[in-house]
Amino acid sequence: MDFAQFCFIWRRFVAASIVFFICGSLTATGQTEDQLNARLKRLAAFEIRPGIDVFPTFAADGDVCRMVIEKRQYLDPQNASFSITIPTALANQMVDQLVPPSERGKPSKYLSSDSFISGGASFIKQDYENVSVGMYGSLVDGKANGVSVIVITWAKRVCPSNR
Repeated sequence: MDFAQFCFIWRRFVAASIVFFICGSLTATGQTEDQLNARLKRLAAFEIRPGIDVFPTFAADGDVCRMVIEKRQYLDPQNASFSITIPTALANQMVDQLVPPSERGKPSKYLSSDSFISGGASFIKQDYENVSVGMYGSLVDGKANGVSVIVITWAKRVCPSNR
């Protein structure tokens, strides 16, 4: 192999490496909002308290048929909060804010038969005339440790089945 052939092969190698690097870096760059919208389903969320989000589902007529309330995990290099529990008193305040007792209607005499406490986990569901309020939580040493997820479901509104 003479020097001219070596230079020709070297240039092709460098050109191919540059093309490969550019193509690879294009896919490694951040994704735009339009790119994410094309690939993923966008969810609606509202912040009811700092760090606590409400995810509504809407019926065909546009009325809310279900709300899921969750605490957002917060991460940054200095502070990280993996606690996903909401104090029970605050959970009850948020339910009152979203669906005041006058809108819920009268409560049923007993908790829903879906309710359970088992192995440190709990699901407490109270049915009312117009809505059901379910709270997923945890128990430590027989004491409530907080609520992880709150689900409010309207009894007379039909939610899409795909969610």
